Amino acid sequence: MLQAGNAALRERQPLPPGRIAAPAPRARARTFAPGKKGVLVLLLFSCFLLGLAIIGQYSSMVALQYRLGRAEARLAALRDDYRHLELEAARLGSLARIELLARSELGMREPESDQLKILTASSSRENGAKPKE
Repeated sequence: MLQAGNAALRERQPLPPGRIAAPAPRARARTFAPGKKGVLVLLLFSCFLLGLAIIGQYSSMVALQYRLGRAEARLAALRDDYRHLELEAARLGSLARIELLARSELGMREPESDQLKILTASSSRENGAKPKE
């Protein structure tokens, strides 16, 4: 190592009289001024918080999409149930079914012609009553 240092000294050219040799440049460690260090920490912390906010928004969006999918599936099932109930109501309310139940379960039958009486509504003048004034 000493030999390498001596060889380096020999390769140097002599300085002109009155000049002093400048020290060899040393590698300096990177340092931040106190204000710059605080700004850097604040910037990193704000980026971290922004990342957390973005991740939170995406996770809530995914949760809402799952809820929407479940709600749409439930709506489709309810519409299907409604359609079946409408068909059943139409089937149960048909006149032919009601007539069949009336004849078979309740023992009802059509009235005979002598059992029918036709009633008409008459006005009060035909009965001899005087109109009110």
